Amino acid sequence: MATKYAFIDRDGATIYEPPDDFQIDSLEKLFILPGVIQGFKKLIEKGYKLVMVTNQNGIGTPSFPTEDFLKPQNRMIEIFKENGVEFEEIFVCPHFPEDNCSCRKPKTGLVDKFFEDNDIDLENSFMYGDRDSDGEFAKNLGIKFFKVITNGQFAINIDQLN
Repeated sequence: MATKYAFIDRDGATIYEPPDDFQIDSLEKLFILPGVIQGFKKLIEKGYKLVMVTNQNGIGTPSFPTEDFLKPQNRMIEIFKENGVEFEEIFVCPHFPEDNCSCRKPKTGLVDKFFEDNDIDLENSFMYGDRDSDGEFAKNLGIKFFKVITNGQFAINIDQLN
């Protein structure tokens, strides 16, 4: 039987994205958006598996050292686990837009193998994000898109999902 997946964007949709530098590069900047934990728990209760898909400009470069990404990322994952929310997979594109890689959303390179290796219920799976690139990513995968306001609260009417 095919599995329903909720593909989740990180910055601006799950955690607060600072409008000045767009980087969550310290624990002090980590803030999970209102309703996200409760919303993710409800999705899991409805049979969805969660997969995070995020673009992170320049991880591993002097402007965004790997450790500056990992500290808040790992703490975010801990907070979710402490609240009964676990991700099946987490996919991170570390490239800049100008690198023209195959893994940066809206391209699907990050998840192509995941799609090959899993029986995905395309009709009921979706992408949850705050950017047009998230919508294009969803279209490229053949799934629905739920666009949310950047740094807003969790915004899916879960009762309407299958």
